[in-house]
Amino acid sequence: MKWNVLSLLHIITSVTFLTKAQLDGRRYLTEGFGQVESFEQAVQRINSLNIKSKQESLQQILTNSLDHKGIDLDTMAAFLGRLSQLKALDVNVSETCFNRTEHYLGGLMTRQIWALRMFDATTKLPSGILDGKMIWTGSFDECTKVKATVQIKVNGTDNTTHLVPTDQFDGQYCMPTVPAPKSMAAYGVSGIYVGICVPAGCSEEDVKGLVNTFLAVLGVKEGGVSNVNCAQVDKTWTSDAIAVVCVTGAFVLLVAIATIYDVVIQHKESPEPTVISVPYGGQNITANGSVGDHSLRVDDYTQLVNNTANPYVKKVNQAGTLSKVILAFSVYTNGAKVLNTKQGSGALTCVNGIRFLSLSWVIWGHSYAFCFTFVGNIGPIFEEYKNSWTMQPLWSGTFSVDTFFVMSGLLVTYLTLREMKKGSGRFRVNWGLYYFHRFWRLTPPYMLVMMVYVPTFYLWGNGPGWPKGGIDPNCKNYWWANILYINNLLDMSKMCMGWSWYLANDMQFFVISPLILFPLFWKELIGLVILLILLLGSFIATGVLANVNHLEPSSQYSQQSQEYMEILYMKPWTRIGPYLVGMVAGYILYVTECKPKLNWVTALLGWAVATAAGLAVVYGLHDVYQGHPLSNDVSALYITVSRTVWGACVAWVIYACCTGYGGFVNTLMSWGAFVPLGRLTYCAYLVHPVIMYFVYMSRRTLIYATDVSMTYFFFGHLVAAYGCAFVVSMMFEAPMMGLEKAILNRDKSA
Repeated sequence: MKWNVLSLLHIITSVTFLTKAQLDGRRYLTEGFGQVESFEQAVQRINSLNIKSKQESLQQILTNSLDHKGIDLDTMAAFLGRLSQLKALDVNVSETCFNRTEHYLGGLMTRQIWALRMFDATTKLPSGILDGKMIWTGSFDECTKVKATVQIKVNGTDNTTHLVPTDQFDGQYCMPTVPAPKSMAAYGVSGIYVGICVPAGCSEEDVKGLVNTFLAVLGVKEGGVSNVNCAQVDKTWTSDAIAVVCVTGAFVLLVAIATIYDVVIQHKESPEPTVISVPYGGQNITANGSVGDHSLRVDDYTQLVNNTANPYVKKVNQAGTLSKVILAFSVYTNGAKVLNTKQGSGALTCVNGIRFLSLSWVIWGHSYAFCFTFVGNIGPIFEEYKNSWTMQPLWSGTFSVDTFFVMSGLLVTYLTLREMKKGSGRFRVNWGLYYFHRFWRLTPPYMLVMMVYVPTFYLWGNGPGWPKGGIDPNCKNYWWANILYINNLLDMSKMCMGWSWYLANDMQFFVISPLILFPLFWKELIGLVILLILLLGSFIATGVLANVNHLEPSSQYSQQSQEYMEILYMKPWTRIGPYLVGMVAGYILYVTECKPKLNWVTALLGWAVATAAGLAVVYGLHDVYQGHPLSNDVSALYITVSRTVWGACVAWVIYACCTGYGGFVNTLMSWGAFVPLGRLTYCAYLVHPVIMYFVYMSRRTLIYATDVSMTYFFFGHLVAAYGCAFVVSMMFEAPMMGLEKAILNRDKSA
């Protein structure tokens, strides 16, 4: 401790001596933080500063802080001596790393600027440790910009001395995991991540050996470095990444050609398009993109309707199959469809707003969950959020996914039963196209996002927390599980694109839906009994698993969060409840034909019960977060019924809005601006975690979380997600939809 205090006092003394030299810098602080200046004033002030002299003064401060003899120099000398011993013992540290480390320490002792920069870039003991600041980043950019030149003195023949360079190397940023004190284990802290700057040429194993040696010099006898991650600034392009760029470039070129063809040629030749109706291939359901269109999007030319006719028409030019295929890639045509805010008469317009707000809830929760690793004040902010009533929806954010399950079950049931009624049964629905259409609408954008994201993410940036091998190394071996929509059945350690578990569940529910829809159509009592049996089976499975494994009522609260996720959160037999509730709601809408069947007293009672139940689900665990745990049985009961209860609340909102009892809620959810946002929701769901990974992992410093900063992150992620979703939709989703339509129309005419 003595040398730390002396060093600190010496730094303060150095700063005092340099007060006059830093006068302009102090004036900058006063002006910059005390008042707002115009852009022109800022440029003029910056140009007036002698940046080079200020930089030299700062370097002098650092040099002076090392000039206290017997403090840092003794430690360095001891370390150099230990290095020599290791070299003699032939320890597994490369000779290049040995030599360059000796050069670095020697340069530091002789006050070489490049060595001072490496030392300055290495992390020091920071503030905020008691608040949970366990990642000490240092200065990534300062380290990686170091260009070291090692020189030795050589006597010339004319009795002069010359400096001859013997080695050149760059700074390399590494982050070893140093064991935390045993006293911190009670808080779940197993290690401290320390950013250090070492010479390039040292491998991760070399750095591990060097750091352990340095810890031994400092008297740390227990434990050692468990892991080292060195940043890779100069990255090599893999064959997969090159292939992705080529394929993506081909898509961009095709989209550009199609757009030019659409704008310049097609519209010029046919200024007056013909108006024709566009059902799904003339056979299938034309609502929400046709039968079973996934609940995360609303199709551009179809709507949920409560009459027997498709109210939508689409203006297209009379063109051949080739023209239709080309136009499928046109941004001009596809963009107009996506951004159109018109809705057909009788459409279930409230679904648009519910989609957008539900995904906003997902993104809000992920904005916090994804960044907690990079938060420097995690301790106090975690306690504050647990105690805050306003933050309870954050802890309950997983119910947002159940909203999508409800909508999916409702739409599949309502639309399919209507189509079966038109054709007097099963022969009206082409069940092959029923499954193909679902797979085709979901899979191309899903797989193309994976294709771009997985092989190239490592190239997008760098930083202290940037993964060298990308985010999802499992995708290389287990991508097939995603394309088969069974990835939720794998262990979490094998999952690719972890957030895609929802898509797997939704597809699995969709696949088994006809087993319920047939009985509902022909013998409704049998269909309802099957629904009830499946729901009770899900309740029993969920309750038993939760009780036997003694799981806490929330994955956020549970100390066994991974076990909770694998056993309960991602499995279809524990998540099907809200989907079944949605099917019941869809059946009721089908039977009643979306016509009012309630009096106002019943409607008010329904709203009161749904509101109370929804609030109980969202806020029911507030006392648990305050340190008052539920018993194992009560916890299992909450886990078993909470998601289904929430699904029933959402189903009531949709039913009330569709039958004229929604009031201002229906007015808000049916706002025209939600229509294009609803169409982009699926792609926004696919890309939003990728955006968050990029933003958080490319940071050079930790986040100091506040309500303001996290709200800013949330809105930034929300806007970026929908902006990227529009690009993905124009590049991948909309063209695939257009191709499907062109092929089906061609087949029909043939």
